[in-house]
Formats: sequence, structure tokens, C-alpha cells
Amino acid sequence: MTFSVHTFELRLTPSTDEFSKLLKRAFEKSKGKHRLGKSNRHNGDDVRVDNALMEEGIKIEYHYDHYKKKVKFIVNPSRVLGGDDLKLWKPHDQNLREFIKELRDHIDDYFDSMYSLDDFELKRIDFTINIDVGSKENVTAYIKALQSIGRVKGFSPKYIKTDKHINRDQSFDLEGNSNGIEFTIYDKVAECEREKAAGILRVEVRLKKSNAISRYTDKSNPAKQIRDLAKHSKEIFLDTFQRVVPPGDLYKKKRAVSIITESDFKQKMKDKMLTLLELIPTKKSLYLAQKEMNDRNIAKVMQSFVDLDLSPVTLSKRHNKKHLKSLYKYL
Repeated sequence: MTFSVHTFELRLTPSTDEFSKLLKRAFEKSKGKHRLGKSNRHNGDDVRVDNALMEEGIKIEYHYDHYKKKVKFIVNPSRVLGGDDLKLWKPHDQNLREFIKELRDHIDDYFDSMYSLDDFELKRIDFTINIDVGSKENVTAYIKALQSIGRVKGFSPKYIKTDKHINRDQSFDLEGNSNGIEFTIYDKVAECEREKAAGILRVEVRLKKSNAISRYTDKSNPAKQIRDLAKHSKEIFLDTFQRVVPPGDLYKKKRAVSIITESDFKQKMKDKMLTLLELIPTKKSLYLAQKEMNDRNIAKVMQSFVDLDLSPVTLSKRHNKKHLKSLYKYL
């Protein structure tokens, strides 16, 4: 399994005068090349996109608002190194050195050496894995099952159910309440419309704030931060993945009840496990079901599910699948 850095954002915050000069320069260089896109609204900012380095795996955005001017370099390391989005970049010492050199060269060339990588701040980084679950049908089944997890401690659903821009059959999205982390699982073939992605469940963990990034690396120069974070992609990814996805195989409720009742656990523990099983669909959240139980030994209850290799999240009656293997068995 490749645990990869898929995307990260570098941010430059020049003064208003410097920003105006940079944007003017970008417009002048784009004449006749159609590389600088039209203005659009994004998170309240007036944004212009320069595609000068798009083929090299770097998207450049000029964000103009009344309070702070920002130039963002949104970087895909796989593409910077000439790779493909489906074949994820596996960081190691040699290709990290190659990547940092390529990135420095692109920034130096773009700004004619007026700015360098060291002038930027690392503001976001996405860690990614591709899980091959065998078929598009299985991808959809896992997404529907994971949606039953609902809210997770420290996270809430990223999109409201009435949001018409989101197809809930294609993704499960959580946003940290204050931790600066996002978690997403989605159908890769639906996202990129490529048959080679059929059966690929894409999972991403995004550190979107400085406090989230600083948990794993000190606030030194961005090149060192990128190296530190890339080298520990697996550990950083699993920190969040394990908070969200309970271990154990998934079954229909009837089968899960049978596994619990036939186990060697004491009846009191069985009763607690069965109660949790009942509450999750009612509360539409594993976390809220645990809170409703108000059991000070809830960790022992969860460990009992682990011991049985059984997920407390069950497959709904409408589910075509009767059994789904634990995602941890693919890692």
C-alpha cells in the first residue's frame, strides 16, 4: 500500500503593492497564451488562476481581498515528477531530493528569482491512499456503509444532506470541528471518469491549518516541512483514519447479532454490544450512539468488537452486499 502526499498548498503573502506588481506581471506574460484564467469567486476571495505551470503539476492562484493578498502554489508532487494521479507518489529520500529541486526551480523560474521556496508558508497538505476493493459495486457499498458512521468525535459531516452539489453515493466527507483536519473517502472513477480507476476507493486526510501541520513538524522552512511530512505519510494518515473508521468486517445486522450472541463474552458485555448495534442506525452516528450509552467502559465494548473482528456499523437492509471485508485488511 502506497501512503502518498497527493497535494499541498504553499502560500506567499506579499504587500498590496508587491501583489499588484506580481499580478500585472502575470497578465503581461500571459498575453497571447491564454494561460491566466478569468476571475471567479472562491471562499470570499477574488481569484485569478495562472496555468503557466499546470502541465508541471502546479496550479497558481492570485487571491485578492481587502484584508490580505495571497499567491498560492497548489502542488501535485506525482505530476511534478512526471507521474500519474492513479499511480501515487511513494516518497523516499532520493525522489524527495529530486522533487524539492524541481519545485525550487519552478518557483525561481516563475518569479525570475524574485521569490524562492523559502519565502512561502506551507498551509495545507493532503495524504492519500488508493484501496482497490475489486469493483465499482464494492466501492459504492463501502461508501454507503461508511456513511452510517455519521459524526465522529472532533468531526462533523462536511456537507448538509440537502446540498445538491454532492452525490452521497460517491463520497463520505468529514470536517474537523476545530482540529484543521478533513477526511474524505470517494469513488475515484466518478471523480476522474477513467475506467482504470474502477474499483478504486480513494481515501484522503487533509491537514488544512497550521496547528494541524505543526503537530507533525516544526515551523521551519517549507522544504524541511515537506520532507518531514512526506516521510511520515503513513503514520499521519493512520492517525486520522483510525479515529474515523472502526476495525472489523461489516455484516447485515442479523448476522452481526448472531456473531455477538454466539461469542464467549459474558452476557453483560454481549448486552452492551447489542445495545450499541441498535443505537447506531437510530442515532445515525457511531459517536452519538456511544454518547447515548453513557458507559464509562465504552473502550472495552469497542475492544470486544475488535476481538470478534466485527464492525459495530452494520449494512442496511437495502444493501446488496451481505458482507464487506474490513478496510484495514487492504492496508
